[in-house]
Amino acid sequence: MALENMVTTTQALIGDANATEDIVNVYLDLAARKMLDRLYPFDSTQTAIPEAYQMDQCELAARLYLRRGAEGEISHNENGINRTYGSVSDEDILSRLTPYVGMPKGANANA
Repeated sequence: MALENMVTTTQALIGDANATEDIVNVYLDLAARKMLDRLYPFDSTQTAIPEAYQMDQCELAARLYLRRGAEGEISHNENGINRTYGSVSDEDILSRLTPYVGMPKGANANA
């Protein structure tokens, strides 16, 4: 999916006119970093999310955006609405990712 499509998709998931392209790009980058850490736990040279996971990246970016200002909120009660977060891990999205295994480029298997 092209970057402009990812931005448009993320903006639609967010549903907020204040989510400008620049802001969405920041959240897409944050989501990519979290996902790359899961996908390539031993290879920090990887910089691109595989196409199969780009929709997950949009979903994670939207969630990160929508949670801003209330990150880690442990309790909130207002007009009958109750919120409690505690630990926010996004594991439901990250668990969809299958880590890639193998030797990093340039590594010597006989070393």
